[in-house]
Formats: sequence, structure tokens, C-alpha cells
Amino acid sequence: MGLNLDISIIVPAYNAEAIIEKCLKAIYQESKNFNSEIIVIDDHSNDKTCEIVEKFKSTKLVKLKENKGVGHARNLGARIARHKILCYIDSDLIISQNSILHLVKKLRQDKNIGSVGAIPEVHNLNSKSWSSSFVCLKSCYGFEHIEKETEVSDIQSEFCVIFKEFLKQIGGWKEFSKAGGEEYDLGYKILQANKKNIKIKDASYKTHWANLYLRFKKNIVRTEKYIYVLLNKKKFDSIGSFATSQQALSSFFTLLMLIFIFLSFYLDKWLVISGLIMSFIVQIIFEYRFLVFAKKYFGLKMLFFSLFGIQIINIGIIFGVIYFFLNKIKIFFLRIISFDHDESKYVGEYKDEKQSKD
Repeated sequence: MGLNLDISIIVPAYNAEAIIEKCLKAIYQESKNFNSEIIVIDDHSNDKTCEIVEKFKSTKLVKLKENKGVGHARNLGARIARHKILCYIDSDLIISQNSILHLVKKLRQDKNIGSVGAIPEVHNLNSKSWSSSFVCLKSCYGFEHIEKETEVSDIQSEFCVIFKEFLKQIGGWKEFSKAGGEEYDLGYKILQANKKNIKIKDASYKTHWANLYLRFKKNIVRTEKYIYVLLNKKKFDSIGSFATSQQALSSFFTLLMLIFIFLSFYLDKWLVISGLIMSFIVQIIFEYRFLVFAKKYFGLKMLFFSLFGIQIINIGIIFGVIYFFLNKIKIFFLRIISFDHDESKYVGEYKDEKQSKD
């Protein structure tokens, strides 16, 4: 599959010593088919990531003096890049053969396309971790019936292509201090520019999925950031992300169950048990298709584990919502104390794009 292409491949990395060598080997194998530069932005790792990258002599390695988050690393890579087409690949991925070429071919096919992303394979390189296999399922669910491609609301930030000039026009990646949420923000900017986010089946990747505990912590941060995007666009994201209306409803029923457990100290126990059972049954109805998906790929044991894992994921989302409102209350009191009505000053990590234009 040959194309006349010039591509800048940008790999943001942070403490990636476990897999970045395999990641870069797959990229080098792929990049033989076109003219490319490979840029690794090390976000102040404290392991052997840089030592491993330095073995790849033709790779341009940029070492940041402090950790600034993946959004900053991606923007820096874009500024350094020499070519018009940017390909972002996270350092913990192993891309499949010809994936970059398929992504770029699709990007160039239609001027109304803003980004093209790969679809993750239902395959966990961290196979010894049972809970990370559940995270793999949750992250891959929604793409199993796609035959060729699908239009989505978010950009596939882990592995995607985008034109450099277009990325600059829409303001680049949001620079959160911790990873998570950038894909929703940039995906929304692309939609606002009247272009589409596409994910294709011909491009895929494997990865070491995080365990359930790490995903729980990440969901708190991601949810708090995502609510700002949600309030702007006033609708949830497409299936295949953690920010769907189905996920929100599932989280609502987990919240109901937690409320019933709390009320067990004050209400009749049979009323509480009835409420718990009803909430759980309705939640299973909403999660039924995912549970069937989990059983198909990892068996009956994973189905039962998923009933537990769903609650942990949802509790992380609930904590993220609480964190968001606590932050809003904090901003409210800071504004009163300082007599300053510029809320964006206190948001810190997220500045409403509409406010910034006013």
C-alpha cells in the first residue's frame, strides 16, 4: 500500500519504559512505507524511558524539565513537526500493520473530516491483571459491530491523524495538568469547525490497559474535566467512550444504590432491600449488552466480575461530579471574597472557550 506521504509522528511519553521500545519498533516498521519524522516528547519521566528512546538514533527526543501533561506534550510536538500531517501515538500502544497509512488515506479522502482515529483491539497486553481486562472491555465496547468505520464525537487521542494547520486553527489540545479529557475537548472543537471525527476498523492497536483501581482514580479527574465540555455542547458523547448517556444512567443507579445503603440506618430494611434490588435490576437492563460482550470475550467469570467493576467505574464518575460541584462552590466563594466575577480565572485547568472569546 504505497502513498506519497510526509508524516510527523508524535509520541508523548511519561514513565513508559515497560513498553515504549515495542511501541517504537512497530512505528519504525510502519514508517518504512513513507517519509516520516518520529518525535518523542518525554514529559519528565523518572524511569528509563529516555535511555530506551535514545537507542533509536533517528528519533528526535525532547525532554521536558517538568511534567506538564499529555496535552502540552502533544502541542509541543505539533509546533516542532515539519510535516503537514500529524500522527499521534501514545507510548503504551503497539500499532497494527499499515494502520498509519489507512488513517492518512481516510483523512485525505474527504475535506469534511477533521480527525481519523484507530479502534482498539479487544486484547490486553497486561494479561496477568484480571481487573485491567475488565477496563479493556469497557474501553473497547461499542466498536464490536462496526464493519468499516464510524463517526464519533470525540477524537481518538491515543492513535489518530490530523492536519497540522487545522489543529492550529482550532486551538490545539487542551493542556490539563493530568491526562484525561483532552479527547472530548478537541473532539468538540472539531465538530464546532463543522468537521467530523472518524474511527476506522482498518487501523487498530493493542495496549497495556490500566487496572480497575487506576481507572477509578482517572475517572474522577476525567469526569470533573468532562462536565465543562458537556455543559457547552449540551449532549453526551457517542458510544465507544466513557461519556455516553448509557454510562450516565448506569452511574445514576449506582448512586441510588449508595443512597439506599445510607438510608438503611434510618428506613425499614425491607424498603431499603427492595430499593436496592430494583435499582440493580434496572442497571443490569442498561448494561445488558455490555455484559454479553464481556462474557463473549473473557467468559462467565468476567461477566460476574463486571457486575462489580461497573460499580467501581460508576463510583469514580460520581466522585468526579461531586469534585466538579465542590470546585464550583470554591470558585463562587473566591469570587465573593475577591469581588472578581471572572470565573475562568479560578477554574485553572479548564477555561470556557466561549468566555475566552468574549
